[in-house]
Amino acid sequence: MTKLGEITVNGKSVSVFQKPHDEPDFPWVDVEELAKAFLPRSRARRIVSLTQRFGEAEGQRACATARNGDRIATIICHAMAQGLCGLIDVEAGYHADEPGPAHTNYSAALGGFIHDKGLMSLEDMIAAFKNSGGPSLRAFREGAE
Repeated sequence: MTKLGEITVNGKSVSVFQKPHDEPDFPWVDVEELAKAFLPRSRARRIVSLTQRFGEAEGQRACATARNGDRIATIICHAMAQGLCGLIDVEAGYHADEPGPAHTNYSAALGGFIHDKGLMSLEDMIAAFKNSGGPSLRAFREGAE
């Protein structure tokens, strides 16, 4: 996956990548960098470990890997990134039904990046919203219906 650039989330750099499939979707992000924007390094690394195992039972991983500088990063789709930020907010005491500061900060940063880089038209964004995660999350979406 091609690195598209970086966003600033909670004062920290988070790498943004091209989606790892050909379907409509938002850019993907480095999960470790995103988690480290809000959590201590040890907890962020634990999140990466859990993310890498998500979907194993279904036979399809819900994450991908990409070269990020001198390391191989685990990248996740926008929906999973928002979910992670929502979990961080709930653990910090914010109500689960309302976006907290982690969710808001991440979402605004990625939205600004997409807008500033001219990466997606409105039609592309609507299609991505309807297909968030693409094939990586389809099995989970269909199983929940």
